[in-house]
This record gives sequence, structure tokens and C-alpha cells, in this order.
Amino acid sequence: MKRFAIGLAATFLAGASHSTSPAYSHGASVEKLEASRVAAMRQATSAFLKTLESEQREAVVAALDDKDVRTNWSNLPVSMAPRSGLAVSDMNAEQRRALHAMMAAAFSSQGYLKTTTIMWHEDVLNDSFTAFIASMRDDDPRKPEAFAFAENYDSEKFFVSVFGDMNDDNWGWMVSGHHYAANFTVADGRIAFTPLFLGASPQIVQKGRYAGWRILQHEADRAFALLASLSPTQLEDAIISEEVDDEVFMGKGREMAFGQPAGLRASDLDPVQESLLDALIDEYLDDASHEASARQRSAIEADGPETLHFEWWGPTDDPAARYMYRVRGPSILIDYVRERSADGGFNHVHSIVRDPSNDYGSKWLELHYEEAHQD
Repeated sequence: MKRFAIGLAATFLAGASHSTSPAYSHGASVEKLEASRVAAMRQATSAFLKTLESEQREAVVAALDDKDVRTNWSNLPVSMAPRSGLAVSDMNAEQRRALHAMMAAAFSSQGYLKTTTIMWHEDVLNDSFTAFIASMRDDDPRKPEAFAFAENYDSEKFFVSVFGDMNDDNWGWMVSGHHYAANFTVADGRIAFTPLFLGASPQIVQKGRYAGWRILQHEADRAFALLASLSPTQLEDAIISEEVDDEVFMGKGREMAFGQPAGLRASDLDPVQESLLDALIDEYLDDASHEASARQRSAIEADGPETLHFEWWGPTDDPAARYMYRVRGPSILIDYVRERSADGGFNHVHSIVRDPSNDYGSKWLELHYEEAHQD
């Protein structure tokens, strides 16, 4: 059923027929919905810009073809990777409300909730890190530097930039902070939402009033559900290495290193496994609006299951260990990795969804954005 639904989305969004058939009528309504979503995004972004003072607006607005600003996102703390744009800390209440309206207009409810939870989580991280520093000896020479570094973990240290002229057909925006980067592009009525980086440390809060809260859990659970369904032969195809390669994750500055797919082909899955892979992909695509995710699904479906691969690094029997997985095709790249955390374990996750053919809407805009490498 899912493949059939994706196939319909591909037909509708491609506008394959101009007849008066029911299928085309549905297709027209899909395109109308996308136009409505673009209008809502434009209205919310314009409303945000109208709340800004002239100096703030100068900090926020940049050209759509300014690759240095457009790609100036990071998952690192701000002191390690300074951002462009205007910080939330420099916004008043009206501007903050307008910013959240802008984000809510572009994301699904799921994506907006993940976004705001990751922002809020910075304050949780600050509390736990500050408590750890307080437990250090007063004569510990690392203590002053640690207190200064704790200022990185702050829900107000997220930065926004808007690209292009809101009166044009092509424009976009970016929000970036620690463990977070969202890039939305509108090009002639089409919505691109990659690259989108989501991360968290700790992934599961261990202590205090928020103990048990977890971020990006379904991204892990759906991958393990697919993994558990594989036969020994399929598992052998999927596993790239028993250890995670630090150079594999397709983060900032790695977009030119997509390379050739490996691992298990989607065309080699049975129907149940195919559904599990679809559910894993949906967990990422559905962070964007229904209209944007449907367009991305149509591109993935058009590529064909023989081009889509599932790859795994690390152990397959321990969700708390360090592992990484990838879903890769011509129009999609999903990476999820568990990194080392402060307690010595791996309660720290990074994830990213990219479109190798159209990050930043580059194919539609006929522009090339080359990201600087990030250590």
C-alpha cells in the first residue's frame, strides 16, 4: 500500500496528466495544497521580517546565492562554530513569537516538536553541565574554562537567516544552533527542506526532574525493527563494518563525498521489510510539511528501489552501543549515529537528512553551494 501511495504522489506532483480524470483532479488538489503551504510559509516569514529593526534585518537577510552564509550552519557549540544571522537572545517577545510561527509554517507538528524540544534541551544540558562543574574542585584549573563553555548550552543561542527577496519566487531560511540546523528553500512553488540536522546529548536524560525524557528515539527504534527483520544473508549485505568510521557521517562539508551506495538494496527486501524501511524513511521526511515530504517521496519513488540502500556500522544487538546506519539513494541520504557522551557511554546522537541531488534546493535554483568542512 505504501509503495502504491508513493507512486500516486509521484504522479500527482509531476502533473503527469492534464485530463479531467479523477486522478488528475486529485493531482491538482495536491498542487493546490502545496501552493497553499508556500503561501503560508511566505506570509509567516514576511511577518517575522516585519518585526525586525533595521540593524536586525541587516543581520538576518542575505542573498540566495551567498554560499558562505547559506551554508554557515553547524551542529557544534556556537563558540566553536560562530553562526550568521540573528540570535534568539537578541529578539524581543514579539519577534520570538513570529520566529516560531515561521518555523511552524514550514514543519509538520512532528518536526516542529522535535525542533523546539532540541532547543529546550540546551537548557537541560546547561543545568547538568553546570552541576558537574560545581562538583569539581575549586583549584581545578579547568573549572573557569568549563564555566565559560557552559554558556554555549542555551535555548537562546539559535540563529536565524532569511535568503532572497520575499516578493520573488525563490527564497529560503535557515535556523542553526547546537545540535540543530534547518534549511528550507522555496523555488517556483516547490519546497526543499534539506539539509536538516537534529541531535541531542544526552539522548535520554538520566537524572533530575526530566529523567527519562528522550529525543530522536523513533529514529533508532525503526532502524532496529528493520534490522531485526533481516535474514542472515541480508544482514551480511547491510553491515559495512563492525565499527563506526568517524569519517563516514555526512555532516557539514561532506556533501561532495556521497560516493557510491553499498549495503542492502531495497529491491532485495520482502513486502514486510519494505514497509519497515518506508517507516524509517517517513520518520525523517515527515518532519517537514506533508506537501514537502510528499514531493521528496515522489523523487525517491521515481529513482526506484534498486537505487535505494540500507547500510549499517557497528554492533547490531545493542541499542546503547556506538552504531551508525544510513539510508541512501539518488534523492535521499539519511545518517544516524551514536557518539560518545560525557559519562563515557554513547548517550549522544546525531542525525541528518540530505538530498544528494537537491540540497538547499540547488537543482531547482540552478545554483551550487559548496560547504566548508567542519571538524
